[in-house]
Amino acid sequence: MRVAEVMTRDFLTARAEEELAEVARRMVERWVGSAIVEPDSPGSAAGILTERDVVYVVGAGADPRRTRAADHFTPEATSAGPDWSLERAAEEMNRGGFRHLVVADGDPVGVISVLDIMRTWTGERWRHRAVQIREAMRRDFLEVEGTETVGEAARQMVERGLGAAVVTAAKPKSPPGLVTDRDVLRVAAAGHDPGTEQVADHLSQRMTFSAPDWSLRQAAEAMTKGGFQHIVVVDQGGTAGVISISDVVGGLLA
Repeated sequence: MRVAEVMTRDFLTARAEEELAEVARRMVERWVGSAIVEPDSPGSAAGILTERDVVYVVGAGADPRRTRAADHFTPEATSAGPDWSLERAAEEMNRGGFRHLVVADGDPVGVISVLDIMRTWTGERWRHRAVQIREAMRRDFLEVEGTETVGEAARQMVERGLGAAVVTAAKPKSPPGLVTDRDVLRVAAAGHDPGTEQVADHLSQRMTFSAPDWSLRQAAEAMTKGGFQHIVVVDQGGTAGVISISDVVGGLLA
């Protein structure tokens, strides 16, 4: 299957001079994780701003309401061709650590995300080798307290190169929570101060748990159905790891 068949054609665009918080607000409103930033001059490649870029801003202690998209987007972003195979696009994402690629045919014609690829692969006849979650999950997961600020959690997520942090349960024997890039984006989009907002007030509402012996297919199906990009992996000893949508796709490519 080709990129053109699954990419998002109705993509979000942003201007370089826009406030980052405003772009974040529109990303949340449209339920997308990226915006194509229009090039400064004709003939230049388009750039891309992702929710991860917003997390970097928050983690650095900057105020998204007082910074522009121009200062934080990726100019002349890596792009895919509409005739690329999904495997080629997935490999490019896995190699570069991306979750989104601009699809260009001269000008931008779409955006393809790792979720688009995984959704398609789970909808097709499953042709990938059987892999258990334990083989692809991150065991060195980040754990934060609910009383920490969103800004501090974002700083640690950026420092560790992670898109989510497990949040310690508020009560004994209660399940842990999760805060993700998307939750940080929501804080920025709402105009809140990440330096004062507590993590406990912005936990992911869409999350689930799995056992380490689940297959990557089961993880992919749960993510697709639930609309989330991370699963907390638990065993008898408690939290054993976290697996992300990128880990799932990377595991299938291995």
